[in-house]
Amino acid sequence: MAKLLFTPVTRRLKDLIMEVDNGKLGLPELQRGYVWKAKKVRDLLDSMLKGWPIGYLMIWDSADNSDKVKQIGIENKAFSSPKSLVIDGQQRLTSLFAVMRGKKIVDEDFKEKPVIISFNPLCRRFEVGDNATKRAAEWIYDISDVFLNESRSFEYITEKVQAIIESREKTSVLLNNDEKQLIQQNIMDLLSLGEFSIPTLEINGNTDEESVADIFVRVNSGGKPLGEDDFILTLISVHWQEGRQKIEDFCRSAKIPKHGTAYNFLFEPSPAHIIRVAMSFGFQRARLRYAYMLLRGRDFVNGVYSNDLRTQQFDKLKVILDKVLNIEVWKNFIKCIEAAGFVSKMLISSENALVYSYAMYLIGKFDYGMNEATLRKLIVKWFFMTSVTGYYTGAHETDMESDLADLRGIKTSDAFSAFLENKINAVFTHDFFEITLPNNLANSAPRNPSWFGYCAALNILDSKVLFSTLHTRELFNPSASGTKNALERHHLFPKAYLKKIGITEDRDRNQNANFAFIEWHDNIEILDTSPSVYMKEQLAKIPIGEKENIYADHALPDNWEHLEYFEFLKQRRYLMAKVIKRGFEHLH
Repeated sequence: MAKLLFTPVTRRLKDLIMEVDNGKLGLPELQRGYVWKAKKVRDLLDSMLKGWPIGYLMIWDSADNSDKVKQIGIENKAFSSPKSLVIDGQQRLTSLFAVMRGKKIVDEDFKEKPVIISFNPLCRRFEVGDNATKRAAEWIYDISDVFLNESRSFEYITEKVQAIIESREKTSVLLNNDEKQLIQQNIMDLLSLGEFSIPTLEINGNTDEESVADIFVRVNSGGKPLGEDDFILTLISVHWQEGRQKIEDFCRSAKIPKHGTAYNFLFEPSPAHIIRVAMSFGFQRARLRYAYMLLRGRDFVNGVYSNDLRTQQFDKLKVILDKVLNIEVWKNFIKCIEAAGFVSKMLISSENALVYSYAMYLIGKFDYGMNEATLRKLIVKWFFMTSVTGYYTGAHETDMESDLADLRGIKTSDAFSAFLENKINAVFTHDFFEITLPNNLANSAPRNPSWFGYCAALNILDSKVLFSTLHTRELFNPSASGTKNALERHHLFPKAYLKKIGITEDRDRNQNANFAFIEWHDNIEILDTSPSVYMKEQLAKIPIGEKENIYADHALPDNWEHLEYFEFLKQRRYLMAKVIKRGFEHLH
């Protein structure tokens, strides 16, 4: 029989709560933010009061975090860092800790909120706290009051009974002795939930994080698989709580419109994104598995973990995050993305391209001391290339790790610039624009990187919207949209028309090359008429001398409306690739 990596242990809820309180047991965000609804917490408590099982907890013994010393973070803790971490059942234990200690939780949108559960000791019923339970004397509005008054439970129960008696006197429906005893018993039963037994699986502290993640996935198949970024965020929570808070504050501010924050129209970074940037920029590690080992204090020469080395790495991380989370630096990077033509979130096909391009921007700025204007121009081209080609779409960690390895031998800003330029030129070859890119555009996927590259090129070239006097950059801007999108993707050969001529497959009708962005009211007017018919009216609107430029920008072959459909697609893909190339050349 194989050696067991876990030990089954039955634990009292009050002991688990106490260990969370004093810092011995950690509740890290391995399962990505608090997502339970209050009704689910209500049902959990109801099941416990009825004596039903509520599942188990999985706890990972953290052998290298056993020191009992002074406070950590912003609250006094008996333990400087947890001896063990909850990796399954976190939502349940977080819920119980919140309602029994009256603590607020932070949800997946980084908003702090209380979990209020009310209890009626007469009918032995839980409800989510609201104004009705708050006003009703027969309800305990927030059951945390019961648990926080455990040391004076007799006085608390007496006061509650008296409050109900006084409320009943106003209605002439007096409280009888049986009801008084029932109230007292039910509150005592509620308080006794601290004695509730919860089975736990305690995983050996020597088990590596990869095995822990595998155990989590196999035992809890409904859970989201744990990645190295989860373990790194856990480490930061354990050893540098303030740093974790800084990361979350930055990510939160990127979602909320406010001057002087990380807010922008393009990218809402998550803590995991920030971790990837910090590790790539500061530690030259794209593979987060190795970055995690670094932060744990591993010496890669002898394979030994050291608390001193871990402290050194966290000191380094503090310096790195100050740069990564600098609002001015972040805003300057976002300007690079906008300059590359990607002025709207709808045009971003790869968040990895954003993450790793930001890392490259930071490397150029801080490691090589590049001039801002020169660096911005370089990163603009780099992001355009990585986005159009899907450079970081597949094995993105491997690709970035390779780039970082190549950078280790580069000593000057000129060499750094030449390195990225050579990478770009190695991808953006003559054959890429003539053969590869037209083939990539033979696609009906709505989030095709090549299609987004074409849209970005229109913005770079300051092209006008088809059949409009406005420019694409104006209407792609999120602020241009009201109740309806300012721009709509229009089928140049309408779907209904194609169906009439026997082309019924959506894969054929929704080809990227059959789309153009127009203002939405034009889309309504065009409806499903033949292009040879509706173009007569549209051509009349185009000023003399502008047709050639409009057709060039929108990759339209001359007399395209009279072409056979599949021939039109073939010619337009080639012309779209030329527009993308022209947009890129405009960045030089």
